Amino acid sequence: MNPIVNTAFAALISFLSLCFAVYTGLKGNKRTDTKDIEERAKENAKINFKLDEISGTTRDIKNDISSMRDDIREHNNKIIELESDVKQMEKRIDNLEARVDRKEDA
Repeated sequence: MNPIVNTAFAALISFLSLCFAVYTGLKGNKRTDTKDIEERAKENAKINFKLDEISGTTRDIKNDISSMRDDIREHNNKIIELESDVKQMEKRIDNLEARVDRKEDA
């Protein structure tokens, strides 16, 4: 064989090898990108699920707090009524004591 043909043949083989290496590298890179995208999607799904759980828990807490506020309002109203009743009872007791004192003096 001719040395020029040998050189051309070697160059052709080198070029084809280079093309194959580039193709293989790009194809492998696409697989890695696809796997990375899948992993990110899974992580994002987990994060979204956890955020939904936190959101639900927060809503439950808000509802509990609202319910507690209503209970506190009811208790405050009952306390106000009881204080009023206690004042009336104190006045009645004072009136009864005054009557007893008047009868003892007479």
